[in-house]
Amino acid sequence: MAPHLERSIVAQIVRAGLLAPSGDNCQPWRFVWNERELDLMLVYERAESLYDVQHTASWIALGATITNMRLVARSRGYDVSAELFPRGHGESHAARISFQPMTPHHDPLMSALEARCANRRPYQRTPLTAALRDALLAIARNGPGTSLELVETNQAKRTAAALAARNDQILFENRALHDGLYRWLRWTPQGSGDGMPIGSLELHPVERPGFHLLGSWPVAHTLAACGVTRLLPLRTQRTYQRSAALGLLTVEGQRPEDFVHAGEVLERLWLTSTLQGLAFQPITGMICLLLRCRLAEGQGLSPRHRALVEDTGAQLARVFPALAHRTPIMLFRIGFAAPPTARTPRRPVEDVLSLES
Repeated sequence: MAPHLERSIVAQIVRAGLLAPSGDNCQPWRFVWNERELDLMLVYERAESLYDVQHTASWIALGATITNMRLVARSRGYDVSAELFPRGHGESHAARISFQPMTPHHDPLMSALEARCANRRPYQRTPLTAALRDALLAIARNGPGTSLELVETNQAKRTAAALAARNDQILFENRALHDGLYRWLRWTPQGSGDGMPIGSLELHPVERPGFHLLGSWPVAHTLAACGVTRLLPLRTQRTYQRSAALGLLTVEGQRPEDFVHAGEVLERLWLTSTLQGLAFQPITGMICLLLRCRLAEGQGLSPRHRALVEDTGAQLARVFPALAHRTPIMLFRIGFAAPPTARTPRRPVEDVLSLES
């Protein structure tokens, strides 16, 4: 018989899930509690993006969401079992969460849930300690089929940064990617509880007017025709290489479940980094485009952009050898830095949680 959970505890668990990362902070989840189980439903119109090929980015976000929920549930005396993609409940039904009583357990990562965020500032180049490096590698090594590679030399960081930054050129030359970015940007503090505040991009004040102007597709398209967009990766490259390390998380397999489990590992890496005082920035764009080329033959990309992505993948594999034969999940950078200028908001629990008797 399923244990009785007070609705206030269910709300706390859902709130923890909302704190997990998602693409552009779209928070593509709806939660349904039926007094026994908690269903997670993928809201397609929120998740829709050229970056989210076959929902892989959403499944990574699902893993992070489940990780957060498990941490809070265990602290309240309930273990969590997650049935992924239950049969007979429609494609949007991502997971069914059930709860079992246990002795309350407070994981140290709990204290990082609220603090975890993306930080796009330039970082100090202070090296990682051996203990911290080993801890991060162990988290990935202990995951189901996951592996982490870290690069810390200046040359490797410069190379990886330059390759990953190529995404910015494609971003402003592809209409779907361009419109997707500006859909989720929030220019005023009075937002909708989702998306990315413009301050979180860490733009210099003199850069903001130009970035706002690029929000017009005709302007971006004209500048692309003049070759201006080829210069956009340069700023991003400089920021990326200002890091203690760049890391690539990969997994064996390409099933939806593989992406979910890798998302759980990613969240533990991020929370651990936060707990140790490290800034963390996911570098998602190029990895998502690589997955689009591998899983969907580059559908939605022009032949020129597909060739650029495939060339980038081949060169990145020289820096991160696992990329040649494993499935990429997330490229990221870590290091010590000042707090971000702005943090992404979260939707109220009451907007995403439905209660059924």
